[in-house]
Amino acid sequence: MGPTEHQKPDERHSPPEFAPHDYHADVGAAPPVRPMTARRLVGIGIGSVVVLIVLFVATTIPRRSVESELRAEATARDSAPAVEVTIVRRAAAGSTLVLPGTIQALHESAIYARVQGYVKRWQADIGMLVRSGQLLAEIDAPELDHEVQQAQSQLSQTRAALGLAKADLERWRVLARDSAVTGQELDQKRAAFDAATANTGASEANLRRLVQTRQYTRVTAPFTGVVTARNVDIGALITPAGATSAPLGGTAPGAGAGSMFRIAQTDTVRIYLTVPESYATSIRPGLEAKVAVRGIPGRDFTGIVTRTSHALDASSRTLLTEVDITNRDFALLPGMSAMATLNFPRVTPPLLLPASALVIRSNGVQVMVVEAAGPGRSATIHFRSVVIGRDYGGTVEVAEGLIDGATVVLNPNADLMDGAKVRVLTSPTTERNAAASR
Repeated sequence: MGPTEHQKPDERHSPPEFAPHDYHADVGAAPPVRPMTARRLVGIGIGSVVVLIVLFVATTIPRRSVESELRAEATARDSAPAVEVTIVRRAAAGSTLVLPGTIQALHESAIYARVQGYVKRWQADIGMLVRSGQLLAEIDAPELDHEVQQAQSQLSQTRAALGLAKADLERWRVLARDSAVTGQELDQKRAAFDAATANTGASEANLRRLVQTRQYTRVTAPFTGVVTARNVDIGALITPAGATSAPLGGTAPGAGAGSMFRIAQTDTVRIYLTVPESYATSIRPGLEAKVAVRGIPGRDFTGIVTRTSHALDASSRTLLTEVDITNRDFALLPGMSAMATLNFPRVTPPLLLPASALVIRSNGVQVMVVEAAGPGRSATIHFRSVVIGRDYGGTVEVAEGLIDGATVVLNPNADLMDGAKVRVLTSPTTERNAAASR
């Protein structure tokens, strides 16, 4: 139905009015929000400022403390001298010892004459292999032959005198039973018989001596070996004292000078080694040794420790050790220079230290021990006196004064004093790992 005349134009299009509670109940809207007061806003702002100040203080003070420590450490680091260090370590349980030596014959002898005469002939020259008892030379000694003949004649005389004395004694015994002679006369005949018996025995012994001496006109080899020297020639005069008129062309001065021959048994040779005191307790007979000879490159020989002196030389503190080597092909010659390598377990492996860490001063050999510190950090050094064992050149053995794992300074500066502060450049951990890898 259209509008009436009594309605106004704007009232015709206005929506109906409802009560406020009727509207919220119909649409389900949130309750009205109360506006925040100014006091509450001020409290929140003050709390936020306090929290920010606390956070600023909590982060700034530790940072400044760390910066101060770093600055102080940097100052100390810059002022302290820088040093390189290393770790003292023990040698491996299985040790290798290389010692020099000289090849020697197992048996070597200079052959001298026992009689005086002239060389009648010789039958062995240098380099010749001779057997035990083989004839080497003959000596012509006519005077000795005459002495043998004279001794034989003297023996005949004494035997004749002995026979006469024996017959007289028998006759005087018969007469004594008949009381034809006195007891004194019988005793005289008995004494004459005893004297004749003694003279006969002396003559026989003298003849045996001369006959035995005449056998030495034949010079023979005492053992099987190689003739290394011949110092005689045909017609050379030989004396029992060792003098000879032949030139000494086969021996070195002082090595059997005046001898007729020199023989060496070289099917087995030997080397004498001087073992240091630190290794002496580890050397046992039967220990195998590898021998290398400079004159025979590329070939190793196997030797056996046969005996030791069981006593150290007081002057050198070394143990004399003999190593025998089988030489069936005679490749090894006496006088050759050799290097013997001994491999054996050590009872107490020694401490090893680079030689560059040693400090030699008036009070002896010392090292600079460093307290544990990381690379780039400062540490304190202390001097320690040490006793050096075997010297390997770049490395030495420390017998006393250090413990395993100690940190020492390499190439120490002469200006460093005990208790000085230093800056460590080399890390002990790195050094230890490097040593373990080796």
